[in-house]
Amino acid sequence: MSWGIIAGQGLLPLEVARGMRNEGIAPVILCLAENVELFRQEGFTAGEETLGQLAAILRFLLDHQVDRLVLAGRVGKEALLSGKGLDQELMNLFAKLEQKNDDALQLAVVRYFEEHGIKVEAQTRFLTHLIPQEGLLAGPPLSEQEKQDLRLGFMMAKEVGRLDIGQSVVVKKGMVLAVEAAEGTDQTILRAGRLGGAGNVVVKVAKPKQDLRFDLPAVGMTTLEALINSQARVLGIQADATFILDKVKFLEEAERHGISVVAIDDLTSIDK
Repeated sequence: MSWGIIAGQGLLPLEVARGMRNEGIAPVILCLAENVELFRQEGFTAGEETLGQLAAILRFLLDHQVDRLVLAGRVGKEALLSGKGLDQELMNLFAKLEQKNDDALQLAVVRYFEEHGIKVEAQTRFLTHLIPQEGLLAGPPLSEQEKQDLRLGFMMAKEVGRLDIGQSVVVKKGMVLAVEAAEGTDQTILRAGRLGGAGNVVVKVAKPKQDLRFDLPAVGMTTLEALINSQARVLGIQADATFILDKVKFLEEAERHGISVVAIDDLTSIDK
């Protein structure tokens, strides 16, 4: 058995690689973002390719005899939206899809790899140490208004996820200020800060029928920077389904800046 990682943006792919190495696995990494040197510096076998070259990506994996694969990291969709730089294999794949939302696109790619003998595994397989359990993880307890906003944000974010639009919603005093779409969580937080000022409640959750093989919610230091710059007060994330990158540092810095980080299972867990 040979493991591989298709690495998008951010630190999540590197965390997966380290998790594999801790279990005695030496994965081969194919980078879709400009982070190939990061892996090579840590001694991993790594190559790079652009998102739109699906046939070349498959060829790289097969050349390295990969038969188990993890997809990790954010992948920008600009190339897919513009249609530039897409190979015929990818265009044929997308042409068959009735829907072009995130889940449909990613599931089609997963099935493509599996049709070629490469099983795509759950992102959680090597990252359990980054997934928080329910409870207040950092910062002061929430006020009653903040708890109400957290409830509203959780419900709205789940609905947005059900529609496969995004994973994050920002709320203040019972009003939805921003809903994540293609721009990503960090930009959504900053946009809401410009609208609502200080004190916003940010909620990020998994989709109601989340496929564990791709697109699990993740927050990291750039998310925290957006929270600090927008003067947000609360970050609510879904317990047992969200990755916190640089987890110790993230929570220490959130505590230092007075930002409450809360992991919740459902609406009833907000009052625990």
